[in-house]
Amino acid sequence: MIIKKKAIVFPIIAVLFLVMIPFGSNASTPNISPPPASLPVQLYYTNTTHYTINAYDWNQIISTVLDNTSIVSYAWANNLTQALVFFDITYTGMNPFGLEFIVALSKEGGSPTAQNATIAFKSIENMPSKVSGYTNIQALNAGAYPGFSWSKPVNKPGILEEEYYIVLIAIVASVFVMYFVFNRRS
Repeated sequence: MIIKKKAIVFPIIAVLFLVMIPFGSNASTPNISPPPASLPVQLYYTNTTHYTINAYDWNQIISTVLDNTSIVSYAWANNLTQALVFFDITYTGMNPFGLEFIVALSKEGGSPTAQNATIAFKSIENMPSKVSGYTNIQALNAGAYPGFSWSKPVNKPGILEEEYYIVLIAIVASVFVMYFVFNRRS
């Protein structure tokens, strides 16, 4: 009887280990440093004019678009590294989402005003992001940086949480079933 109980412990631990793998940390996420005191200048061109987005303009764009909860539901204002939505990890160049935004702003054909930035943002919000399975706006609403494939959503969809609960219930139920199957008296 004791041997049977010990024989069941190893498979239970193995199953729990395999189920818990998705909960582990993502080792490929880089170390993120806070932004510099002033965001870098970015040039963009329209058909007739070139414009410069300076640090003041970036702050206006970020506060108008990212910090506006009627556009993006995630509270990016509480995130020190929110500039990474547009910039690369070193804050010296643009990430793929930032480049999409600059191209959309140049197509809008105007200066980097809050109104033009909002129009440019809305024109690319439903494009696929680098976050697997998310559009740009879905990634932003979930708290992920849409320009980085390593970025993981902070706010996961409810269905994922429900799936984890279902798996947990299935594991507990299978432990009870295995306990009674292996403890049957011959």
